[in-house]
Amino acid sequence: MPWTVDDYRGPRGARPVRDFLDGLSVPARARVAAALTMLEQEGNRLRFPRSRSLGGGLHELRITHPEGPFRLIYGYRPGRRVVLVHAFVKRTEQTPAEVLRLARDRFAAVERQKGGE
Repeated sequence: MPWTVDDYRGPRGARPVRDFLDGLSVPARARVAAALTMLEQEGNRLRFPRSRSLGGGLHELRITHPEGPFRLIYGYRPGRRVVLVHAFVKRTEQTPAEVLRLARDRFAAVERQKGGE
């Protein structure tokens, strides 16, 4: 049974992950779409090197591409749901602390919204 993948929506309806993805080239979007399809199919069975735990209930979807590498940070919710909370081009060895803080804040907001439903 597939998982549902959705993206974070800010308090005023902003969709930062969608905006990031919309800004990618067509080939890069195709690569990301393929990775998201894999996430829909595999859900919490997706493992390294495609996915990596960041702790605190967050994971990163790891996507290689000449314009990247891209990282999509996500968390799992009840009902076989995945919520993408942040997306970025990875430029450093370690995920920057401010990126992790932002992703954690967004995921906490998702969890507070009617239990994330």
